[in-house]
Amino acid sequence: MALPTGTVTFLFTDIEGSTKLWEQHPEAMKSALAQHDAILKEAVASNRGHIIKTTGDGVHAVFGTALDGVNAAITAQREFQTSEFFKNSEVSLRVRMGLHTGEAELRDGDYYGTTLNRAARIMSAGHGGQVLVSEVTAQVAREHFASDVSLLDLGEHNLKGLTRPERIFQLIAPDLQKEFPALTSIATATNNLPTQLTSFIGREKEIREAKEKLIPSPSGRGQGEGARLLTLIGPGGTGKTRLSIQLGAETLPNFADGVWFIELAPLADPALILQTVASVLNVRAQMGVSLKDIVNDYLRAKNLLLIFDNCEHLVEASAQLAEEFLHNAPNIKIIASSREALGIGGETVYRVPSLSLPNQASASREALAGFESIQLFVERARAANPKFDLTEKNASSVAQICRRLDGIPLALELAAARVTVFPAEQIASRLDDRFKLLTGGSRTALPRQQTLRALIDWSYDLLSEDERALLRRLSVFAGGWIFEAAESICNDLDVLSLLTQLVNKSLVTMDDEGDEPRYRLLETVRQYARDKLMEAGEAEQMRNRHLDYFIQLTENAEQELLEGSALRWIIRLEAESDNLRVAFEWGLETNVIAVLMMAHSLQYFWYRRGYETEGRGWIAQALERIQSLPDVETETSRQQMLVTANAWQATSFLATSQGDFSSATTASRKCEELARQLGDKRLLATVLAFGASSKMMSGDNTYADAVVEEVFSIAQESNDPFAQSVAHGMIGLNMLLKGQDIKTGNDYVSKGLALLKNTPHHFWQTMMLFGLGMTARFQGRFDEARERFGPLLDIFREMGDQHRTNMIHSECAHMQRLEGHHDKAESMYRETILEWQRLGHRAAVANQLECFAFIAKVNEQPERATKLLGAAERLREFIHIDMSPMERVEYDREVADLKSNMDRKLFAALWEEGKSMTMEQAIQLALS
Repeated sequence: MALPTGTVTFLFTDIEGSTKLWEQHPEAMKSALAQHDAILKEAVASNRGHIIKTTGDGVHAVFGTALDGVNAAITAQREFQTSEFFKNSEVSLRVRMGLHTGEAELRDGDYYGTTLNRAARIMSAGHGGQVLVSEVTAQVAREHFASDVSLLDLGEHNLKGLTRPERIFQLIAPDLQKEFPALTSIATATNNLPTQLTSFIGREKEIREAKEKLIPSPSGRGQGEGARLLTLIGPGGTGKTRLSIQLGAETLPNFADGVWFIELAPLADPALILQTVASVLNVRAQMGVSLKDIVNDYLRAKNLLLIFDNCEHLVEASAQLAEEFLHNAPNIKIIASSREALGIGGETVYRVPSLSLPNQASASREALAGFESIQLFVERARAANPKFDLTEKNASSVAQICRRLDGIPLALELAAARVTVFPAEQIASRLDDRFKLLTGGSRTALPRQQTLRALIDWSYDLLSEDERALLRRLSVFAGGWIFEAAESICNDLDVLSLLTQLVNKSLVTMDDEGDEPRYRLLETVRQYARDKLMEAGEAEQMRNRHLDYFIQLTENAEQELLEGSALRWIIRLEAESDNLRVAFEWGLETNVIAVLMMAHSLQYFWYRRGYETEGRGWIAQALERIQSLPDVETETSRQQMLVTANAWQATSFLATSQGDFSSATTASRKCEELARQLGDKRLLATVLAFGASSKMMSGDNTYADAVVEEVFSIAQESNDPFAQSVAHGMIGLNMLLKGQDIKTGNDYVSKGLALLKNTPHHFWQTMMLFGLGMTARFQGRFDEARERFGPLLDIFREMGDQHRTNMIHSECAHMQRLEGHHDKAESMYRETILEWQRLGHRAAVANQLECFAFIAKVNEQPERATKLLGAAERLREFIHIDMSPMERVEYDREVADLKSNMDRKLFAALWEEGKSMTMEQAIQLALS
């Protein structure tokens, strides 16, 4: 039977603890292993599989279908676990198994490709007796399972040496063991390393040397704990980015808090580096504290690796930030890739060389096979043309290509893509002619940068006129694009056909991991194409089209962000963050009105993702620019006033969400003034209601009372359901917060919800329901609060709103504590405080420390309680955020009680001891 090709399923098996068994029972192992081999051979063959290799303690088998692989694993595992031979034997073999489905290349009776690696890694994460299945295999096979076979979802896991996490399932079948310890993998969500669509070739020496500098081995020559900052330098195209990603993947087990990839290439503004780091780490801005302080505070107790990729265009800002991070966080390390060193103290520089090259004499196929540059060219050429192979006939030409391109990985990949058009001999001759022309006839090795530029020149010159035009125009995108965007911006070209050609020629890369394929240019190619765009005089036109597209995108997103489908749009906008920034930068120069319109549309995206600081920054720049615009006609002036008013409203909303109530009030008044001039009752009622809510949240109820009647009156006059709903909600929640007529307050809010019932304002309906739950909790109506919070948890999870999800969990813990269920409450706080720490919400952490202290006091641990309260006070002083008036009542009572029952000097000493703790130390005290 012929070996299967194309998409296949691999089964890897291994005997757990075999080395120890051989040492303790050598004779028994001989017969046990023979039985083991026979069981596997029969199970594989009876399910139409083939054993490709035996590894001594296991097998590597292949199947044409995923179901055959699954059935073979079940058959074999059942034999191992029920066989009378093993029950009566001196040794009982426990075999772990892993299955993965994907494409692999069959060559000379063996398989090659990343699918095998993933299958082996999945197997190695398991335990003896366990069968693990990848997500792909599960999806393909599960609908064909026998009725008594099922899958147990074990979640996502990071596997050694692989950058993309794998969702792993355990096969459940009769007679098989079901309970096992946790998988021997790294917990999920410990890296964001980009998925690599091609294999990593060579670089063993560089990986070994760089790892030794970063994390010296105990037996190696490295001293101390290794480099805190390792900078990989070299010209463009030498593979610095790929090497840094591989380093991150291989050192992942050394960093308890993960490896995080910070892509700087799309950024033009140095100020956005910090925002990008915060976004990757999922750290949110907080009231009264700079984002830099929050990120530093987050990193301080972490053990993680940051990878700053492509620093050269922002080298000064990158260096300053790296130095500050390393100074403030003693347990983090940084890898930077750049064309030049960052130039700060403690930096270790590693020059990334080109791939190893053959010399002139190494022209035979056998002699060439060991060189990295040859390996890379051949693999990429096979990817472009499966019929390509390294032969005695073309070996000399392939060697010449690699030498002429100085072993630069990017150059080799671009040249390899040409095998779809030319044989290796013609590629070599054309390269030689081009480079001879460029160097005035000299055949000496070219400078790397000139070589790379020349190769892209050559690739560009081989394109058709339309292909060149599309490549130039695609350079306006930052961070990639979807097909729809390219088609919209380049609507005078046949984008479908031309983009396919550019992908085939390795000038555009495609990632189809998400819901929609995403395309991008390698940064070196993008810079080249951008220069060509400027030379062609098309830059302004294409940047305008790019801006127009994202104006329309944000306009479409605005309403969707308020509806139940918001998460899909949040993910979409997140993917376009770099493009949005580029659009904002161009708009500030050419169309400030568009910037304000986009900003207003994006306010809920920024709110949901914790990007309030960035959003306020763009709005502030645009508002400053718009003041300098010349006077315009009446109608245009009115539009300009409306756009400006909406921008102030967005500023007020974002400032309120950060707890910056002073700025929120100022922005609300600016919006109110313009809304009155415009006679826009909907906007006026809305901004007055929001302003009143902001005041209520800051504890100023007198302001809310003064505007309630006006808000309600204007909302009614507007005849707008949204304005009327907001007014009703604001009045009702104000009454509930102040403890006034509960029934009337609830009636107002219910009327507000009813007004939104047939509108798309899902977001505001949710927030109003959340307000009802919170006020019920504040007023001690705990059953009502739980009843309201229950459905909201599912909604917030669906929305991807981690902040409010944890807020509900925290409120439920508060209610358990206030009802006297202290053990249950403490158990819940153990989870919520760590989530608040992860989210970077230090005010919430302070509150949780206070709650731990109240429980400690009940449990007759007054000294521990005092330390925790001191730590909480220090944290609040640092972030300049006090507790709410409602929290203050319980706090003052508990602190006074502690003081009255403890020696004054001891109380003061314990309090100061708590204040001397870092936030991380205080959390550990709370959890201990």
